[in-house]
Amino acid sequence: MDKIEQINKCCISIKKEIEQFECVLKELINKDKNFLTDDLNSFLFNNPKRLRVRFVFLFARLFNINSPLVLKIALIVELIHSASLIHDDIIDCDELRRNNPTFYKKYGSKTAVLEGDLLLSEALIQISETNSKIAQIFSTRIKKTILGEILQNENLDKVPDIKTYLDKTFNKTANLFCAGVEALFALGEFDDDIKSNALDFMSNYSMAFQIKNDIDNFKHTNSDIKNGNYTLPMIYFDIDKAEKKVSEYKNLALDNLKKIKKDTNSLLNLTEISLRS
Repeated sequence: MDKIEQINKCCISIKKEIEQFECVLKELINKDKNFLTDDLNSFLFNNPKRLRVRFVFLFARLFNINSPLVLKIALIVELIHSASLIHDDIIDCDELRRNNPTFYKKYGSKTAVLEGDLLLSEALIQISETNSKIAQIFSTRIKKTILGEILQNENLDKVPDIKTYLDKTFNKTANLFCAGVEALFALGEFDDDIKSNALDFMSNYSMAFQIKNDIDNFKHTNSDIKNGNYTLPMIYFDIDKAEKKVSEYKNLALDNLKKIKKDTNSLLNLTEISLRS
């Protein structure tokens, strides 16, 4: 059983939500046909993990949030994430994404920028159909994500200190993971401790997730360093020490789940599987 099959199995409780999400996302992508539509479908629907989306639906189910805006939040998160990947490939001059040529490689930077912008514009449409609290959450989180990208570019071709690396990682990665869960809390009244632990979980998980990705990149393609982006394994110059940092964040995330004091087994299993090598 591969990792995506394992993820699907541990998220069986939200199978209907995921199926509906996939159908609606496909409708959104295909409504404005152009010469990039087929490539965009391949990019979005070729065995995606949908981790950010799954966390939105799992937390919504955990907290009994039944609003139709839950689907909107999931769509917004995925559209922004996908747009950021297309733009990142341009910034990093990456030629492969998920073992396929990037939009940047196939069509050049101008067309790739437009494709990323198209996804962002769809995200804005979805945001406009929510409420002012959700709009403010995503506006603030998107800004921080871009500031993270700027911080990374400010430190290209030099080894940053640990704080700079962690700040950049939080802004670039954790913000969007957190945005989905934070937006759910705009749909009702929730205990402050529950909100705090849910957001802390999402923050700690996403830090572990990104550092693990950086380690995998360092071990296999080393494209980050080739692009002048020195990540934690290079900063420490010690993979074991970097992997220990992943474990630290993961353990913090699992402690956050315990403090929620609900049936968080699906969240726990998704955390374990997605952070597994």
